Amino acid sequence: MAIGTPSIHADSETGRKNAARIVGFFESVLATGHAAGVARFLSAGFVDRDPTPGAAADAGGVVAKLKAMWAAFPGGRFELEAVVAAGDLVAARSTFRGAQTGALGTLAPTGKTVAVTFMDFYRMSDGMIAEHWHDFDRAGMMAQLGGSK
Repeated sequence: MAIGTPSIHADSETGRKNAARIVGFFESVLATGHAAGVARFLSAGFVDRDPTPGAAADAGGVVAKLKAMWAAFPGGRFELEAVVAAGDLVAARSTFRGAQTGALGTLAPTGKTVAVTFMDFYRMSDGMIAEHWHDFDRAGMMAQLGGSK
């Protein structure tokens, strides 16, 4: 699935390079479902600031989080909409779309399709993602699935 053409705003050449790296991450991993490609984008000391409860805050935790998401939404993918970069910080807005045909935590498969907005924030170091924070419309997703938040 193509990610489309996101709007990109950067304050400098470094910002442009970092924004391009995040676009590449979306194209290679998040828009394709290939969780194994994550390692090519994360620094050796990568830290996920919003890990899944009980999961490691490292690259392995990110791979596990993505695999769980794609197990619940097998055809689901992220569509990148906008990227804003200032130096080593990059913000990305995307929408995740998919049908929940697998279990999502304790929620049994519903077959319902969701469209959920995500905001991801990255700190880059030497062209690699060093830290990641994210926020998404969890309550909106659960409402679309018919579950509680």
